[in-house]
Amino acid sequence: MPIRFDVRKADWSTLAQPEYKPVVIVSADSHVSLPPKLYKDYLDAKHHDAWGTYLDDVAVIDKVVDLTGYPPPEDSLEVYDKRGVVSAGGEVGYFDPVWRLRHVESEGIVAEFLHPFGPIGFVPFADVQNSMTTHELRRAGSVAHNRFLEDFCSEAPGRLLGVPLIYPWPDWESGVADIVRAKECGFKAIFPPMMPGAAPGDLPALYDPWWDPMWRACQDLGMVVHIHAGFGNPQGGVVEMVRAVFSRTGGDTEGGEGLAVIDENLLPKFDPNGGEEAAGANSFLAELFETFGERRPLWQLMFGGVFDRFPRLKVAFQEIHADWVPLTLDYLDKLHAREPGTLTMKPSEYWKRHCGCGTSLMRYGDVAARHEVGIDKLMFGSDYPHFEGTWPNTHDWVRATLGEVPENEARAILGENAIEFYGLDRPLLEKTAKRVGPLYHELFNGAPVDRQLIRHFEFRAGINKPVSFPVDKMDQTVAADRAGAAAALASAHQ
Repeated sequence: MPIRFDVRKADWSTLAQPEYKPVVIVSADSHVSLPPKLYKDYLDAKHHDAWGTYLDDVAVIDKVVDLTGYPPPEDSLEVYDKRGVVSAGGEVGYFDPVWRLRHVESEGIVAEFLHPFGPIGFVPFADVQNSMTTHELRRAGSVAHNRFLEDFCSEAPGRLLGVPLIYPWPDWESGVADIVRAKECGFKAIFPPMMPGAAPGDLPALYDPWWDPMWRACQDLGMVVHIHAGFGNPQGGVVEMVRAVFSRTGGDTEGGEGLAVIDENLLPKFDPNGGEEAAGANSFLAELFETFGERRPLWQLMFGGVFDRFPRLKVAFQEIHADWVPLTLDYLDKLHAREPGTLTMKPSEYWKRHCGCGTSLMRYGDVAARHEVGIDKLMFGSDYPHFEGTWPNTHDWVRATLGEVPENEARAILGENAIEFYGLDRPLLEKTAKRVGPLYHELFNGAPVDRQLIRHFEFRAGINKPVSFPVDKMDQTVAADRAGAAAALASAHQ
């Protein structure tokens, strides 16, 4: 005879215990983007004559996106889309907030920080994927995206957390006004231009005091500055490279034949039935986020005195992993011990005071380094709805990476750290978690994650990859930035 639960004799005080408290999951890194043609509705009419140039860039980048394996093939969907949410159009959440909430809530996520761009499109004129363009057009594209972002996030204030683009044209007074507007909209972070210091004659590197109005406004308003994957690349670099390939092969962006010169074997496709050698194969996407472009702002802000001038400034490094942080801080601390220069604190102390890390595509190495990074610094990111992100397998991904860590640490990484770091609306998020969030024992239920799915995580995001830390490159980059910061500060004081 089955045992019946006697509700009269239950000890209901147990419901106050931690295991009955839903896990509050916040994604520190997710994405929104309009399909390219829809951005025109948000762009000031005076810039419509440049629209054709943007669409030309989109046509070029679409060819590159195709070669990365997007959209995912059928055999891949059979492994990771068991619920059929991808094949049924779940990516519409890129630009439809109602559709988005439906999908992220189904995985227990209560709030997301929303960054621009994705495989369906990118911001007109302002992105590094665009051709090189004017400061005025970059600002115009940024404003267009921010208008869309405000509309999108109005569906769920305090939960859909836009990260608006800030571009200082025609001056910093205008840029600061955009930061103030972001604060008034309830946003918690900003997205600065991605090309500082990447090309001569363009925006200066972040160590330059020219950026001080942005740092000051963010410090005073409590806005976090996000450094996202892709930072540090020159605008136009990608489209120029691809167009050069077209030129050499006689192709064009309309026909798409020119890219045939690229060896598709260099971009391995997922093989769910492959042998052991396939298990270690990573996609083109998994090889990204290993450059120094996204890491350089960490020491640039130290050497440029930014953290000294603005001691309450917060900076978060998004979608570039965390496993590199301990090695970098150790390197910088040793350099500081030999040659302290103008720093008033150890680099590791600046990190503790100012920085956080949004670990989208969380790897085993990120989790292993959590105490060296700072258990209060690590924040989960789903990267929804990117192919390399955790959706629609977030619970399996979380079990695979965080299944062996203590409960308090898992809860911290999954949401508590983000609530504290950004000052999010805890009552709102906890109320939402009661509706959509998993209980801890439901999420970490001991169930093994399907090996084929683990192999998929390995392929699309390199979940098993070791940290990349080439010392020679570090030596060159740090030396160049240290000298550049000294020169910029000397020039500012003249």
